[in-house]
Amino acid sequence: MYPIVTPEDFIDLIFNFENLIILAIVFAGGIVRGYTGFGSGLVMVPLFSLLWSPVDAVATTVALGQFAALQLAFSSGKHTNWREVSPMIVALVCITPLGTMLLVSLDVDLIKKIIAGLVLFVTAISLRGWQYRGPRGKLPSFIAGAIASFINGVAAVGGPAIVLYLISLPDRPMIQRANIASVASLMGFAVLVFTLLSGEVSYDVLRHTVIFALPYIVSVWCGIGLFKILPGSAFRLIVLWVLVAISIAILLA
Repeated sequence: MYPIVTPEDFIDLIFNFENLIILAIVFAGGIVRGYTGFGSGLVMVPLFSLLWSPVDAVATTVALGQFAALQLAFSSGKHTNWREVSPMIVALVCITPLGTMLLVSLDVDLIKKIIAGLVLFVTAISLRGWQYRGPRGKLPSFIAGAIASFINGVAAVGGPAIVLYLISLPDRPMIQRANIASVASLMGFAVLVFTLLSGEVSYDVLRHTVIFALPYIVSVWCGIGLFKILPGSAFRLIVLWVLVAISIAILLA
């Protein structure tokens, strides 16, 4: 049986220019995930889609994201308000396949534009500082989860949609962060499962996941540490404006 990775693959990681680019993207995405608790897809998917097919870009991003989910699972799981987020979980199971179906069936160039457009849209909302002030309850929670899950299925960038809703709930910040981390992790897992079931994921996804797992894990911890020393507003603005530039470049390409 052919091995997933070989020693030469790790040597190639150092001397292959494309792998160095991938490594930089992984570190950037991991730092954002560790710093904010979500959002690595906003960085990694549009950049990966410049190198690979959108399907592989999304699959690799959510596969690596499972390591962050494990890192955050214990602390977030015990503080999550499961009654509040359960309608969102139902929505992600029902709606994620619809987004994934578009991901694997539409034209590659079109999907890249859709990904860039979604990233630009959610980034613009974040820059504007818009907050959800509408009704709360099971139905709004389901709708918010459905919107986020559809976006996540197409482009793995549904995190901001759930954040906008969950931070509007009257919970302590610790509970809000746990809710966000738990739902984001489950959405990522759902996208990974349905994308793999589509049969459109290449072998390179597994190979890249194995090779870049440790750098991603380290970068997530770096993001957690960065939170303690870098003002949140400065880091947030830097990341968001970089995402705007990336999205516009992809749309104009």
